[in-house]
Amino acid sequence: MISWMQKHNKFLIVTIWIATISFIFTGATYGFSFGLRSNSIGEVGDIKLSKDRFQMEYRSLYNRYNQMFQGKFDEEQAKQMGLQDQVLNNMAAEAKILNLAKEFGIVVSDQEVAQKIATIPAFQKENKFERTIYNNYLKNSGLSTKTFEASLRDSIAIQKTFTLLNNKGLENEYKAITTAFEIADKLNYLILSEDDINSTIDEAKLKDFWEVRKEQFQTTKQYAFDLVWVETDDVNVTEEEIKDFYQKHSFEYRDKEDKHLSLEEAKDQIIKDLKIQKSKKNANKQYIAFKKGKIDKDERLTYDVNDFRLPKTFWDALKDKERGSIIKPKVVNNRYVIAKIVDIIQPKIKDFKEAKSEVLPLYKSELFKEKMANLSQTKLTNIDKEKTKISDFITLKNNSQQNLGLNEQEMANFTSKLFTSNQEKGIIPIGKKVIVYKIVDQKLITIDKNATEGLKQNADQIKSQDLESNLMELLDKKYPTKFYK
Repeated sequence: MISWMQKHNKFLIVTIWIATISFIFTGATYGFSFGLRSNSIGEVGDIKLSKDRFQMEYRSLYNRYNQMFQGKFDEEQAKQMGLQDQVLNNMAAEAKILNLAKEFGIVVSDQEVAQKIATIPAFQKENKFERTIYNNYLKNSGLSTKTFEASLRDSIAIQKTFTLLNNKGLENEYKAITTAFEIADKLNYLILSEDDINSTIDEAKLKDFWEVRKEQFQTTKQYAFDLVWVETDDVNVTEEEIKDFYQKHSFEYRDKEDKHLSLEEAKDQIIKDLKIQKSKKNANKQYIAFKKGKIDKDERLTYDVNDFRLPKTFWDALKDKERGSIIKPKVVNNRYVIAKIVDIIQPKIKDFKEAKSEVLPLYKSELFKEKMANLSQTKLTNIDKEKTKISDFITLKNNSQQNLGLNEQEMANFTSKLFTSNQEKGIIPIGKKVIVYKIVDQKLITIDKNATEGLKQNADQIKSQDLESNLMELLDKKYPTKFYK
């Protein structure tokens, strides 16, 4: 099921959304217009696609990518990756399964939805469901209870639908899988590596290589700022304020295992967050004073665009801003910064000397591939005349015990490619190595019962993936997607 979801662009976005729920407490909203006054943005069969659901799932996927990129993901990257289209396609694929579930007569009760909510770790305190956390989450994320619980209901319906599908393999299917593990090959082989390639660099050819690709090697866009810092350390907070703040935002404080933190466990971070909150009014005053020229800058610094030392919220605020623009206070390392754009240094093409350190590894890689391809083909053509080594009988099961001069992972990759090829001899690249081989003997072996059962399970999984793939192709035809414009 997981691999099928990956292949079909993770149509079960609800499942992903729940899994990453701890990353979407930002309260961020995204405004997209589909040119309609109604809440529907499209339809698949009898299922309507809603704007509210789109907003929820876009926010979920956006924050999932932001977590993967360690907070450096922004709307520009989202546009480049086609995040909106991903979400729309996810929703359409999910709706196709829901149409099928409707035909099957699958029903999800309120009790099942409630049980699902109660099992989500983000809504638990000390491993028990806490309604206050759940209500605060919905309030702070801008989601309606109806939208959130409808998404869970759909997820459960989809799971039930796939449970009904029988994907057990047949005997001939099991035989096709086990046969691959019963084959043993003996090889004449040789391994080519970087040591077999002349790596002398011709400076003139390197420069020609750069000349064709020089547009790829540019300096990074930079911003020069006049900065005013507003400290928060000297702000006083009381125990009562700490308790009240924690009560309102307790769902935000979780450890690396996504377990809810107690007040004492989260207290240090709560104090920092509370000081930042209480300092916001002063930061805004300093912003106005700086804008009117009543206070001077603290320092002038230049940063590459999207420099990690400044948060995503800061760089987002710079979009479409020109020289002289002043950015409203943003939090940077537990204090506020106010920034005036003094200069914007646009990217320029690096000259050969500046770009050489970047060009050289790319050139070496291309040169290596070209020379290795020529050498390995020559070795293969003349393999009967070459000074080769001979292996023991190799199987998919005993590959880790072979001593061919490859590490365990390389050997696993090699045997996987070897036993999926129908060629008597060939060339198999593994990383920066190339194995040139010829099969000189072959036999069948017997595998034990436990191994056979494991392979049958793999056969069931492969069949399941194939069935689900074909099912989606069928549903694509049966329930066409229509997006409103």
